[in-house]
Amino acid sequence: MKGINSMKKNAQGFTLIELMIVVAIIGILAAIALPAYQDYVKRSKLTSLLTEANPYKTAIGICYQTDANIDLCDGGSNGIPAAEGNIASVTNGAITITVPAATDDKNIVLTPDTTNKSKVIWTIKGGTICVDAIDGCTAGT
Repeated sequence: MKGINSMKKNAQGFTLIELMIVVAIIGILAAIALPAYQDYVKRSKLTSLLTEANPYKTAIGICYQTDANIDLCDGGSNGIPAAEGNIASVTNGAITITVPAATDDKNIVLTPDTTNKSKVIWTIKGGTICVDAIDGCTAGT
């Protein structure tokens, strides 16, 4: 009989304080991980939108090299595709991207800088995240 009573004593489980410590640790980890995850999701959506603009950027670069006038580079003319999907408009070389409300509340405008005659440098305005892979990238307001 003595052996059964000692087994019951050893198998009592966790104390309330131990469970509370585990819950507190999980809460702290969640408080750190959730904002980082939300930022990651926002960055990936914005990067996807910027990738959608790549064919337009290429066509505008070719248009500028051909005509030497960025004002002639509009969507639907001079080899530049017409605006579709999240691309709201292409006017005078500037590409306006509509950002879904779940990602950000502002539109992104990719503006070509043609001061360097050998290449077009793109400036991002309107978004809150700047993608380093784009030459001349600056955070917008």
